[in-house]
Amino acid sequence: MKTHAALFFYAVAPLVASGYRILGIFPSTERNNHLTYRGLFRELANRNHDVTLISHFQLADAPAGYRDILLSDNKAYKGLSFESVIPSETSRVPFETLVSTKSGNDDCKVLMNNHQVLHMIRTRPRYDVILVESYNSDCGIALAANLSAPYIAFNPQPIQPWQYNRLGINFNSAFVPQSHLPYGKHPWFFDRLKSYILYHLTNGVYYIGSQVTDHVYLYKYLGDDLPPLEKFASNASLVFVNTHQSVYGGVSRADNVIDIGGIHVRPPKIIPTEIERFINEAEHGVIYVNLGSAIKDSTLPKEKLDELLSTFSKLPLRILWKWDGQAIVNLPRNVMTLRWLPQYDILKHDNVKVFISHAGILSTIEAIDSGVPVVAIPLFGDQYGNAAALVDAGVAAMVPYSDLRKTLLLDAVNEVLDAKCQQRARVVSRIWHDRPMSPLETAIYWTEYVARYNGAPNLVAASVTVPFYQFLQLDVLSFIALVLYILTYPASFELARI
Repeated sequence: MKTHAALFFYAVAPLVASGYRILGIFPSTERNNHLTYRGLFRELANRNHDVTLISHFQLADAPAGYRDILLSDNKAYKGLSFESVIPSETSRVPFETLVSTKSGNDDCKVLMNNHQVLHMIRTRPRYDVILVESYNSDCGIALAANLSAPYIAFNPQPIQPWQYNRLGINFNSAFVPQSHLPYGKHPWFFDRLKSYILYHLTNGVYYIGSQVTDHVYLYKYLGDDLPPLEKFASNASLVFVNTHQSVYGGVSRADNVIDIGGIHVRPPKIIPTEIERFINEAEHGVIYVNLGSAIKDSTLPKEKLDELLSTFSKLPLRILWKWDGQAIVNLPRNVMTLRWLPQYDILKHDNVKVFISHAGILSTIEAIDSGVPVVAIPLFGDQYGNAAALVDAGVAAMVPYSDLRKTLLLDAVNEVLDAKCQQRARVVSRIWHDRPMSPLETAIYWTEYVARYNGAPNLVAASVTVPFYQFLQLDVLSFIALVLYILTYPASFELARI
């Protein structure tokens, strides 16, 4: 018996030894963010790595080798109101950035006050690689750097404006879109002007509201000699971004920016019978409507609701609508409302022709993945940039919430129902799927890559460490100007004398 046990030990010992110690630091209470990264940590544990995840969400049916450090059990979410939508970009973008950084400040305090995290700071356990949530705070990155392990920044959204410099992206409002703006890659003059101003304003708000505020708070945990948080953020080995070049490409980036858009997607499941019958029996197809889980449908103003109902009643298609409010009076006969719907499974059905969406990042990804064109009604944050990316790709029409009227909605629906748009959506979906590795395999490969080589400095943009005046070549241009002045000065002096 002892012989068999010894043989078993020697057989599995190489497998155990091959695993890496991996830590995840994800302090946000956003459930959509959790849906993005949970599958990665589950699969890392399934592949014999020793995985610890710090978050607010416990992983169900966790595999062996996985451990949760829960920041709280309180994930109650009241939901936003449609009254919170701010139509003007010049007011909305700075305000939303401030709200986002305030949320990041709160997440930072909860993270650093956790007794298991404090024990980790004191004992400094060894990890081969650390993955850190990074989109509205660099607090987790500071913790990862304090543990002296190579770290990967995980952005569950598209690249944020304050991340451009640290990734070596030279912002130019003429062709570099911002995730919070609906202008896309071909803005006209005043859009470029607003984009330029808002870029610098947003960076200022983020620096003061997030980095300075968190830095002051982190002193007592990580020491008085704590470097600026931007330095920690710029030293990330890799940055995982929840996008893909097929739709969000065309912007020059460093090799350490890795697209993992679609990492949360799993094979579709069987649709509940009642819903599937409603879809199958739709002679002209189905429009799926979901304006997001972050906002309560019941707060939709009556005039906007009437415009939607009036639009739906004029369409020959059936409408399947995620609606969490009270029963709607005089609901058109072609409309079915339910409080919850299996979105991805529905979008994969061949008879679903259009998705009316807020263009949240997960909804955007699922629409692209399924090849369903979108009528985008962005409301907050990155939804505007996602909508613009879909429009640029030729698979969407955008209707501003402030202009939500029957005429515009009908025009938008008819635009995306056109055969060309339907075909374009299928082509973009094929390009989206045409990758050497799946998003999950990509994330696992690069996580193990960083662990194998103790970082990835060979992939980081050299421009990240270059001084500002060298980045803009101000010294070179000044020297050239001086030489030209010296060479032309005698000639200009002689002309002046004549």
